[in-house]
Amino acid sequence: MPTLTQTAYWTRRLLKIGAIALVAIIFLRITFKIITTVWQKINPPPPPPPTVSFGKLPLINFPESKNPDLKLTFRLETIQGGLPKFTEVVRVFFIPKEGPNLLGLERADQQAQRLGFEGEPQQISEKIYRWQNQANPPTALDIDINNGNFQMRYAYENDQEVINSKDLPTNQQAAQEAKNFLSSQGLLPADLATGSAEFVYLKFSPPNNLLPVSSLSEADFVRANLFRADLDGLKILPPNPRNSLVSFLFAGVKTLGKRLIEVNYHYYPLERETSATYPLKNIQTAWQEVQGGKIYVANLGQNEKGEIIIRKITLAYFDAEQPQHFLQPIFVFEGDNNFIGFVPAVDPKWTE
Repeated sequence: MPTLTQTAYWTRRLLKIGAIALVAIIFLRITFKIITTVWQKINPPPPPPPTVSFGKLPLINFPESKNPDLKLTFRLETIQGGLPKFTEVVRVFFIPKEGPNLLGLERADQQAQRLGFEGEPQQISEKIYRWQNQANPPTALDIDINNGNFQMRYAYENDQEVINSKDLPTNQQAAQEAKNFLSSQGLLPADLATGSAEFVYLKFSPPNNLLPVSSLSEADFVRANLFRADLDGLKILPPNPRNSLVSFLFAGVKTLGKRLIEVNYHYYPLERETSATYPLKNIQTAWQEVQGGKIYVANLGQNEKGEIIIRKITLAYFDAEQPQHFLQPIFVFEGDNNFIGFVPAVDPKWTE
C-alpha cells in the first residue's frame, strides 16, 4: 500500500507530465495552423473553372481613334522590370440594353420638364431630341429617348458675367452640388453616389476653347468628373479616363441657370447579380498586341512623336459611352506624359 509521501510524489509527477503534454498539444496545434496557412499561401487552391455562362462575348466596341495616322512605338519599363501577373479569371456583368420605345418621347418630355424645359423639341436624329429655353443666351438639352441619357449646355461663350466671375466652388462643393443635382432628378444610383470624383480647372480661351490650368485661382471654370465605384476591386473606366461619362461644368456665378453650365450624363445600369466568370487573355499576348498596334488609345497625352514608354499595367472594366450588353475587363497600359491605352482582357477564344 503506497504511503502518503509516494501518493503525493506520483500526483505531482502526473500533474507535471499532464501540463507538459497540454503545452505540447497547444504548441503542435499552433505550429500546424501556421504551417497550413503558409502552405496555402505558397500553394493556393486553383480557382474554380470559369462559368462562361453568357457564351461567347461580343468584342468591345471602342470609339474610333482620334489619331489614326500616328504610328506608335512602345517600350516596357515597369517597376517590376517586366509584365505583372494577373488572376486567371474575372467576372463579366450583364448590362440591359434598352431599345426604341413607344413611350420614349413622352418620358423624355417629362424629363425635360423636370429640368425646366417646355415646348416642343426638335428631332436631331432617330433617337436624339433637343429642347431649348427662351433665355438669351439659351440653354439646350439633348435627350436620348431610348435610355434617358442627356447633355445640357448653356451658351456661356456669349455671357461675360459667367466668364469673368471667379467665385468657383471648391472640389468638395462641386462634387456635392453635382450629386445633389442628380439626386433631385432621381439619377443618382448607388455606384455613382459612392464613387470617386476628379476635378479639372479650366481657363476660357476665345472663341470657345477651355484650356486646363494647374490651380483654382487661375481657372474660369471647374469640371467635376464623377466615376462609378470600383467593382470587385477594379476601376470602371470610360473611353477617356480624363473625362468621365457623368460630368458637370461649374461657373463662378451663383445666378440660377448660370452656375451649372454643362451637364453630361451617360449611364447604363449594371445587373450586378447577373454575372459570369471568364478566362483572361495572357498578359504576354496582350503586350504583343500592344506592340502590334492593336491598342485603343484612350488618352495620347503629350506624346505627339508616338514614342510611348509604358510604366504601369492594371486590370479594369470598360464603361462604354454607347450601349453594350456586357461590362467587360480590359488591360490598362499607362505611360509617360499621360498616355493611357486599353486592350480587351477576355481570352479571345470567348469573344466574337
